[in-house]
Amino acid sequence: MDQSKLKRCSASSSSHAEAAAEAADPLQKERELNDLETEVNCRKRQKQEEETTEKKKKCCFGTKDAEGNNEHTIFVTGFDNSGSRDEIRSALAKHFSSCGELTRVFVHIECETGVSRGYAFINLKKRVGIEAALSLNGSDLGGRKLLVTMATLRDEYYGHVNFKGCEICFAMFAAASRRLTRWKLKTGGGKFRRLSPELEEKFRLRRKELMASRKIEKSKTKDG
Repeated sequence: MDQSKLKRCSASSSSHAEAAAEAADPLQKERELNDLETEVNCRKRQKQEEETTEKKKKCCFGTKDAEGNNEHTIFVTGFDNSGSRDEIRSALAKHFSSCGELTRVFVHIECETGVSRGYAFINLKKRVGIEAALSLNGSDLGGRKLLVTMATLRDEYYGHVNFKGCEICFAMFAAASRRLTRWKLKTGGGKFRRLSPELEEKFRLRRKELMASRKIEKSKTKDG
């Protein structure tokens, strides 16, 4: 009699344990799924960060010299653009070294092709060197005649169009457009130099492309 009771008690305890395990099982599975989702998201973020870091290494706008254009910046073009970014920077730095200490030499490189766009921006530590730099307009560098002028007089100062770049380039393009708007507001009353209709149209088309690209990226993110 005692043995039968013991068996019934044992069976009852076993069934209670199984019921408790079944009740806890869905919660355990949910926790495991949440942990798995968190791990996948972490890996995605890490991969995106690595890709962004790699792009910054290749993109000229990922360098420390990318930012720094101002009303005292010098624009240079006409040099041989077949060399690498570092080769062009070194040649320009040496050529303009007589004008004083240079704080920045930025050479715009097209990401997809790795070729220079054919112009550069230069900043000097002291403003007195600006006149000396402008006097090098028409000077010879590697058998080529340089064009040297104030950057604010050039369309390239306000934006970069018709080039194959990455999202970092496009972000810099957007920043340049904002800079142009601020400059117009600051020097209003017809005192600022208007861009050519051709360049305005290029800007409009580029903005349209950017908007379309962002919509596609957003849709991909939602789908993913």
